[in-house]
Amino acid sequence: MKHVAAVVLAVAVSGCASVKVEQRDGCWVKQVRTFPSSFKEEVGPCARPKPEWSEDRLTRLVQECVMHADYRWQSSAMVAWNRGEPLPTREPDEKVLEACMVTTEKMLSTEKKELEQRLSEVSKERDSLRANQEQERESYRTKLDAQRDEAQSALVKERERLQSSMDAQREHAQASLDKARDQMHESNGRLANALGEAAKRPTPSAMATATSTSTSEGKADTRSDSNSRGDSRARGDAAKRSNPRVAKPIVATPTSTMCALPSKSAAKQTTANGADTKSEPPSCQPMQPAEPTEPEPSVEPQAQSQTASVPLPLLSVPPGAAE
Repeated sequence: MKHVAAVVLAVAVSGCASVKVEQRDGCWVKQVRTFPSSFKEEVGPCARPKPEWSEDRLTRLVQECVMHADYRWQSSAMVAWNRGEPLPTREPDEKVLEACMVTTEKMLSTEKKELEQRLSEVSKERDSLRANQEQERESYRTKLDAQRDEAQSALVKERERLQSSMDAQREHAQASLDKARDQMHESNGRLANALGEAAKRPTPSAMATATSTSTSEGKADTRSDSNSRGDSRARGDAAKRSNPRVAKPIVATPTSTMCALPSKSAAKQTTANGADTKSEPPSCQPMQPAEPTEPEPSVEPQAQSQTASVPLPLLSVPPGAAE
């Protein structure tokens, strides 16, 4: 019975106690309050002061390594302190720094090896890309050279073909012009020979016939036939000669005197002056010739030279022959 009472009392006393752990000035502090009014503080492990972080990568790595080592020691110390065991021994700062320096060197060497390996891979990739680029450039250059040579040869062939075609057309046009000139000279020669032969022919004699008629008014109509002259002038081979004189025929009058008939103007005057006509009797006068009896030269039109144009033969010139 006494043992049960002691256990109950111990449980009650422990149930009335409170424990609080906090960090103060970098150290862990445990506060224990028990019934009725007792207070107890216990100082635990302390952390290292936080350093000023450096901009240098090597120094920064060493500082981080020291902080990691201190964090690991604090973790193990907190476990032992909570268990009521003694705190583990902290390594001195020099040893921690030396270990961190070695770790940092190893880390840097590892990173350097990785960088060198990566650099070698990049170099190989660059060399392969450069080789592929050179190969593609050479193939493209060869292809361009082949295309340029092919285009140049095709251009030369086309130029030669056009030149030969132009030469052939020029020769054909020159031959056609020479042929046309020869034909024109030949036709002109033939025309000159024909004109010369026509000029050598004898001039035909001029013949003229005249007919005369008379009327009651005393007028004579004389017509001459000039067919021979017209024919010779139409041929164009008559030479220039003097104008022949044709004598006008004289109408023979009878022995008895013929009276001239009054003209229309005289009749009008007679009608107007009726009194005078009655007073004066008509008188018979001999008929006078209407025209003089002297021969007049016949007018002959001048002979005009006639030229005949000989048509040239049609030449078939292919299109594009003339330049």
